[in-house]
Amino acid sequence: MHLFNFLKIQKSQMLVEILVAVTIAGIVIGGVATMIGTSLVTSKKTREVTVANGLAQQDMEAIETLAQSSWIKLYCPPLGICPGNKGTTSTYSVILSGGSWQFQSGVASTTVDGINFSRYFYVENVLRNAGGDIVVGRNPGNEDPSTQKVTIYLTWSGGSEFSVSEYIMRTGSSFFIDRGWVSGNLNDGPYTQSVGTYSTSSGDISIEGNVIGVE
Repeated sequence: MHLFNFLKIQKSQMLVEILVAVTIAGIVIGGVATMIGTSLVTSKKTREVTVANGLAQQDMEAIETLAQSSWIKLYCPPLGICPGNKGTTSTYSVILSGGSWQFQSGVASTTVDGINFSRYFYVENVLRNAGGDIVVGRNPGNEDPSTQKVTIYLTWSGGSEFSVSEYIMRTGSSFFIDRGWVSGNLNDGPYTQSVGTYSTSSGDISIEGNVIGVE
C-alpha cells in the first residue's frame, strides 16, 4: 500500500512538472515568436529606408550635375525661364532624357523590390547675413543667387516617408559675353543666352572705379 501511494505521488509530481514545463515553453516560444515578428518588421522598414535614401542621393547627384552645367535651370526651375516657381508647393522631378538630366514638373515613381516609391524635390532661395552665413526663418539677410536649397521628398506604401535637404552652390556654369550697347530697353533679364547687345533704359553707360552705371 505504501508503495502504491508513493507511486501515485510521484505520478502527480511528474504531471505538475510537465504542466510547468509546457507553460514555460509556451511563454518562451511566444516571446521568441514576438521577437522574430518585430525583427522582421524592423528589418523590412530598415530596408525600405535604405532604398529611399539611395534614390534620394541618386536624385541629388543628378540635380547637382544639371545645376553645374546650367545653373539657371535650378535657379529658375524647371526650364530655366525666370522667374520660375519655387517653394514647398512647386514640386519637380529629375529624369534622364536624351542622355542628359532634365527637370520636369510633378512627381516621379520608381518601383524597387515590388515597392512603389513616389519622389519629388523643391527649390528654395537662400539668404545670407553680412558675415556670409546662411540664415533661416525670419532672420534678416540678402538673397544669395549662387546658392539654392534643394529638398528631396519620398513616400511609399504604409504612409512611410523620407526627406533630405542640401545646399547646392554654383561652382561653374556656361557663360557668354556681349560687348555691344544700344539705346533703348530690349527686355527684362536675366539673360540665359547671348542677345548680341545689351541696352540701357536711358542715358549712357559709364564705368568709374570699376563700377558700371547709367548716366
